[in-house]
Amino acid sequence: MTDHLVIPGSRQDYALLIKGGQGGTAYGYQNKYLNLANEIRNKYGITVVSCATSDEPNSDNRTNQITENIALLNETCKSRPKILFMGMSKGASLGCIEGSKIPQISRLLLINPPLMINLPHICHAAKNFNGEMMTFVFGSEDPSVKESRLLKLHERDNMKVITVPGQDHYFSKDGFNLMTLVEEYLLFDLKG
Repeated sequence: MTDHLVIPGSRQDYALLIKGGQGGTAYGYQNKYLNLANEIRNKYGITVVSCATSDEPNSDNRTNQITENIALLNETCKSRPKILFMGMSKGASLGCIEGSKIPQISRLLLINPPLMINLPHICHAAKNFNGEMMTFVFGSEDPSVKESRLLKLHERDNMKVITVPGQDHYFSKDGFNLMTLVEEYLLFDLKG
């Protein structure tokens, strides 16, 4: 399994950290994270680091994964940029539960976190989040979309829950481009 992917950019003020689902690679299925990283770097000039998500369930490992990923990102940027975080599936759960506690992470895009596994922890993190923006996005065909109504109870100016019609857990239907979500919910005020 490929542990991490680094696409260096010229900007030092922002960087994007991508965490995929359990058991996947840093490149993503059919290179979807690699392609996304190149598109973001080319359009916005920010560094993108994509890291595989470990299968280990222990909570110390969850914190260590995010901490190690941020250390790699800071080392790559040679600074401490504001981090924009995108997580898919288990990567979204890790970003919510652990990443939301880290002030350097300013915005989170959390795509289809498996709520049936971590619902109390995810709701707690969403309720207590005080960063710039936390956005949960669920495909209407994802198994967790029903439980997402419980997250909606915590919605406010800096925490939103969105449902995208016709998409599954992988956001792979009809040639869906993840760049659409990243631009709308993470990069909305950066110049491209």
